[in-house]
Amino acid sequence: MFKYFIVCLALCSLAVSEQGLSKLDVGFVKCFMENSLTAEQIAQIMRKEFPDEPEVRPLLLCLSQALHIFSISEGFDIDLLVKGLFKNLSKEEKQQIIHKCVDSNEQKSPADEWVFRVHKCLYISDTGDLARAKKAEA
Repeated sequence: MFKYFIVCLALCSLAVSEQGLSKLDVGFVKCFMENSLTAEQIAQIMRKEFPDEPEVRPLLLCLSQALHIFSISEGFDIDLLVKGLFKNLSKEEKQQIIHKCVDSNEQKSPADEWVFRVHKCLYISDTGDLARAKKAEA
């Protein structure tokens, strides 16, 4: 189950190129080993229902860093997000969603809260509805 969850999260939530996946396996495993989650939290994440809980935020931060879509010093890499997320959307649609969700952390939140806020916007809020609707059409 653990291995399937890692693969599912890698492929579904943050679509990664085949070339980068093998390099990320170690990073993903490390993230999960350092951030224990309950079975319910894992189930919620698989449904893209990211619970705002102290155990989940550091995991999302770690996974985002492993995917190189986020660094604490630079923030989010918009180009990698556009390339990797919402494969069923046009580049323009992706950019619209990403630019609405990604902020420069003006409120100076801790990195894990910043990453959580962006993930929540991308996958849970109304902004993610376009992506979900397009996926359902495909």
